[in-house]
Amino acid sequence: MTDQHDFQLINGRFSSNEAELLISELAQAKIQHHMRRIAWHDYAEEDIKALEVRIREIETDLRETIRLIKTTAGPEGSVDIEGVIRMRFVRQV
Repeated sequence: MTDQHDFQLINGRFSSNEAELLISELAQAKIQHHMRRIAWHDYAEEDIKALEVRIREIETDLRETIRLIKTTAGPEGSVDIEGVIRMRFVRQV
């Protein structure tokens, strides 16, 4: 068994509107994941603050990405998106 696996999640050309929607939905899924972690687990205050910081980072990156899509590709343009999730498996000893 390999200790690494790549999952090709996205690989294609999308209209500006499709790209914006796809990226927004992916970012929202990750934000929701962090929000569930905050709600469901008994974390120390520092851990909760770190999750909140990460949520704000995702929101900031999303705004910048949408701005780039709108200004660079424009309403009639398209965007090539390649999204690979790289997993590295760590065994606890």
